[in-house]
Amino acid sequence: MLLENDLIRYVESGRQVRVLWLHTEKNTVFLIDVLDEIAIPFELSQQTLIEDLMSKRAVTVDDPFQQLTLEDKIKASYRAIRDKAMRIIQPIVIQKPAVFYSNKRWRLINDAIRLNQCNHKTIYRYLRKFWQKGQHPNALLPDYSNSGGKGKVREIGIIKRGRPRKYIQSVGINVSEDMRKTFLVAVSRYYVTNKRFTLKNCYKKMLKEFFCKKSIDPYSGRVTLFPIEGEDDSHFPTFAQFQYWVDKDNNRLDMKRKRLGSRVYDKDMRGLISTSNSEVWGPGARFQIDATIADVYLLSRIDRRKIIGRPVIYVVIDVYSRMIVGLYIGLENPSWVAAMMALGNTVEDKQAFCKKYGVEIEPEDWPCHHLPAAVLGDRGEIASGLIDNLINNFFVEIESSAPFRADWKGIVEQRFALLPAVFKPYVDGYIQTDYQERGATDYRLDATLDIDQFTAITIESVLYFNNAHEIKNYDKDHDLAAADFAAVPIQLWEWGISNKSGSLRNYPADRVKFSLMPSSEATITEFGIKLRSTYYTCQRAMQEGWFDKARQDGRTKVQVSYDPRDMDFIYIHAPDKVEGYEVCQLTPRSRAYVNSTSWEIEQAEHSSKVRSAEHAPKERMASLNLIANIEAVVESAKDMKPPSMGVSATSRTKDIRQNRLIEKSDNRKTEVIRLGDAAKPVPRNIPNNIVRFPAGQDDDYDEPDITQIIKSGKEDA
Repeated sequence: MLLENDLIRYVESGRQVRVLWLHTEKNTVFLIDVLDEIAIPFELSQQTLIEDLMSKRAVTVDDPFQQLTLEDKIKASYRAIRDKAMRIIQPIVIQKPAVFYSNKRWRLINDAIRLNQCNHKTIYRYLRKFWQKGQHPNALLPDYSNSGGKGKVREIGIIKRGRPRKYIQSVGINVSEDMRKTFLVAVSRYYVTNKRFTLKNCYKKMLKEFFCKKSIDPYSGRVTLFPIEGEDDSHFPTFAQFQYWVDKDNNRLDMKRKRLGSRVYDKDMRGLISTSNSEVWGPGARFQIDATIADVYLLSRIDRRKIIGRPVIYVVIDVYSRMIVGLYIGLENPSWVAAMMALGNTVEDKQAFCKKYGVEIEPEDWPCHHLPAAVLGDRGEIASGLIDNLINNFFVEIESSAPFRADWKGIVEQRFALLPAVFKPYVDGYIQTDYQERGATDYRLDATLDIDQFTAITIESVLYFNNAHEIKNYDKDHDLAAADFAAVPIQLWEWGISNKSGSLRNYPADRVKFSLMPSSEATITEFGIKLRSTYYTCQRAMQEGWFDKARQDGRTKVQVSYDPRDMDFIYIHAPDKVEGYEVCQLTPRSRAYVNSTSWEIEQAEHSSKVRSAEHAPKERMASLNLIANIEAVVESAKDMKPPSMGVSATSRTKDIRQNRLIEKSDNRKTEVIRLGDAAKPVPRNIPNNIVRFPAGQDDDYDEPDITQIIKSGKEDA
């Protein structure tokens, strides 16, 4: 199936073309060569293009221009350039198919020239860039990132590289390749091998050994140093140059590991880790999104003794076919965060989504994984700064309903009456109409399901409505009425894709979800990347030594996105990567929060703080009692200590070893281990005719000290 914005490459020639628009009435497709600097749109038979794809003469390829660009990361000047260009061509590009025919396009361009005081070359440049790079506003951003030579080493010329000196007249020198080798030798010889050397000491030692010559006075023997070149130090590299090239040519962390040794480094410095149908022309023309609070109480997955309240249900529905294309059930209050999750679900693989909740389906049971041309929702949920990412990265038009005008979203509102009607009689904890009456049952106490089980039931209900429920009062147009089939959402969806133009766009689900996720600022610490009270790590952080640097140089901030429903992973913003993010997973330090949502983590933290506050008085009193007991023992010992008047310090300390042996012998009488009958005291009658052995030195089980070893060696000799 051909889709708008598909990128197709011809195998033999390497030519790449983009699908700009499908003309269903003429059964043709408009294309543009994305590599041609003077390309213009051209028309081709859909059948010809499909035959090329079927015969493998042409293949669809990943879009290299579809890179995620977050709105708050774009410079204001770049946004101004983009918005100006979009403002000029907006009236032109919406005129489809007229804009793709040269004679009609020329009239549209002339109108834009008169309105905006620009020339036709500028407008053609904007149009070509818009079409070739994916037909979204961000395609018009300037390509300044391709300019210059960031990160490249400049060639050495006559003029000195870098900023000029500020306080002295000398110009300075350029650091050559040979000089950089000298820096490496100096670092390896002085800095890495000598822990007493700072980098400044290493720099001075290098100047002395490699950039100076010695002169020895024959009479006094005094050594004087002179620069090898010139009469002063103007030919010396500065410390700033030395430091710059050491950092560029070496890994500071590796140097520090060699300098301190692996054992010390790992111990002290490593990181610890009208009708709605009259306004749409086919599937994907408009999605409607809305939320409601379900009339059922749920239990906690962590502790099923706890009631967690009523969940929020978000539904995204295709206006044309009435297919439910996105679903979110959670504990987030109606807001952009929850709406984001529902919109992200619209592009998700529904087979994998259902499997997470134990529902097995085939791909054709729920074939919805696309973005629409427009989304209609409540102003409070849609009016978010994050919505700009969806608009500018995927060219989705956002429409908000007026306050207190739920009828503007009548299609999705109706589903909130139909879905609960299916499972209401079978679900415990569902609120009945008498819940406010005196003597009525407290339905909260009947709660039985957790949020995953309730989600599985809702998914089953969605599958029923999408695949079996007939919409009795569906507003059909002439073509649809002539088709003569039951108005079941799945049939309307499939017929609309085959017979109507529609505006379904297929984008990588991960990119869409990432652009919709809430973002926050995390802290890079020695224990990991900290978001609230949980810690994460990733391959990039380990390779670049983020946690080592945090412990040594201080903590830094990093922007992350996350899914509040699954806090096992967060996503660091990485503009240098095509996908725009780096995946981070929980560290063992935060293993207590595995498989937890943001809400569950907050609840666990709150419970921990409550328990700590309740225990604090007991711990405080115990510590005071400990101090009192220690002081009592010390006072008793002071009372028992005899006076030392008239006794020299030498006489008191010279027999410490012998005193220790006597005390040890006395302790053994009480410390000896006897088990069973042996523990009972047995009287011993010693005959008079037994001669005792002379008492020898008591057994000493201590390890000998060095003086005893030396004494024993002399006696053996």
